[in-house]
Amino acid sequence: MTDNLSYVLYGHPRSGNAYKTALMLSMTGTPYEFEAVDLMTGGNLEAEYLKINPLGKVPALVHGDLLLRQSHDTLRYLAEQTGQFGPNGWAEEARIGDWIGYQIDFLGYGVARLRFERLFGGGEGPVYDYFQVTADRGMGIVEPHLATNEWLACGRPTIADIAVYPVMSYLSDAGYDVGDFPAVAAWIERFKALPGFALQTDLMPVEGWPPAAK
Repeated sequence: MTDNLSYVLYGHPRSGNAYKTALMLSMTGTPYEFEAVDLMTGGNLEAEYLKINPLGKVPALVHGDLLLRQSHDTLRYLAEQTGQFGPNGWAEEARIGDWIGYQIDFLGYGVARLRFERLFGGGEGPVYDYFQVTADRGMGIVEPHLATNEWLACGRPTIADIAVYPVMSYLSDAGYDVGDFPAVAAWIERFKALPGFALQTDLMPVEGWPPAAK
């Protein structure tokens, strides 16, 4: 393992979950080393990486002798370590937790699945239609919330926003017109203006990614 001052992020820019962790590291000004896991060629299922994460998923974050394998654990851990973007007490923890749960339930099993089907799966069809029900419901929750709130929780940027942003940045890939969600679009611009924000390809550079358009 690394010394206690070193962070090593294993990931790939295709992964929204890895992007969450990379954003948190960047936005907290935390130096880190990046180790690319080539999802496109099955590098996540190779024996060397499976020693780090037997689930074959990214991200994995190593800090000294600590190994974190879930993106939301990395956000909470880094919030604790840096004193940034985290809750002040359980009342705020609960509201941040609402949006982390929202990300899993409505974006992970909704918008992200639509994107996958359109870009890497079978395209629009019965599977796409199945996940669109959840995705539409999720967008129907977040748009009115952001119409009256600048940030998702606690009246300031928190790990709730960092958890939700990566999938929201893929809305057009999922088949949505961002212009149909003006409050979400305004929140996206506020988020992108925060110090330390960067694109996933800058935070997790991988040669040949994104693939050249055909």
